[in-house]
Amino acid sequence: MKIAVASHIALDTIQDIQGKITETLGGPACYCSITARRFNFKVKLATKVGRDFSQDNRLMLRTNGIDIEDSLFTENPTTRFRIIQRKDSRELFLLSKCSPITIEDIQGIQTNCWIVSPVMDEIPYSVLHEIVKEKHNLEFVMLDPQGYIRTVNPDGRISFLHDLRLDLSGISAIKVDPEELSALTGGRTGIDGMQFLQTHKDIKFIIATEYQIIRLLYDKMLYSIKLSPIDTPHSTGVGDILSSAFCCAYLKEKDPLWAICFAAGAVQAALERNLVGLEKVPSKSKIEQNASYYYNTVSFQEI
Repeated sequence: MKIAVASHIALDTIQDIQGKITETLGGPACYCSITARRFNFKVKLATKVGRDFSQDNRLMLRTNGIDIEDSLFTENPTTRFRIIQRKDSRELFLLSKCSPITIEDIQGIQTNCWIVSPVMDEIPYSVLHEIVKEKHNLEFVMLDPQGYIRTVNPDGRISFLHDLRLDLSGISAIKVDPEELSALTGGRTGIDGMQFLQTHKDIKFIIATEYQIIRLLYDKMLYSIKLSPIDTPHSTGVGDILSSAFCCAYLKEKDPLWAICFAAGAVQAALERNLVGLEKVPSKSKIEQNASYYYNTVSFQEI
């Protein structure tokens, strides 16, 4: 099976709470793709990188079964972020931004599923709508709206919009944190916000993440998984790992309960690795082990 990911590859400069700085590949294009490869999915990227994107980085992705084609290179520099980690939060700065993804970049991509996850509004709405209406063998479109609610201050620091009017027609699944959920629903939060997305935006699967809690609203059933507490500051990328694991598991099993357990299992396994950057992407066997545990502990209620 195939998964396509629309998102910029990012070059992340991560400063941990001790002040140690690590340079690493990042962005959903990398985290989602490598996670999908763990599930033995073929992966196609709709992305952009600059001439500053090194051959070593290109080789590392190719070693993981992800090819950066020559057509994806542009004269603009690769998207770069500076991430400063705090104990329970992080600050994000945009250092450079690559060219936007175009309709030409997605045309001709045959896939079972799209994961659309902009990091900084690099996917115009016209491209999102083109992805949704492309029906050739397409079973599923997962949206992470993080890049649509981000805005850049004059000093490069990223803050968040409090209100976002986004056409979600044709989106199969969405993953949101509390800020994203509120922005998309006119200030609604929690289960109320999730139900709004289901009833007013006609989204089949709503995944909401909050500190140590992952929830899935599907049909009239709300599933909740409480993660085991893990003391690690290295959470960058775990939301992308969650999205990809959910998509892979659902496409294979067509069981939303099993899929959300796989998603939670992937997050747990990634955090347990306590590593910076792409090294946190866990093995499939560890994801499966955690998923089996959560399958027996998940709570659910009809709403």
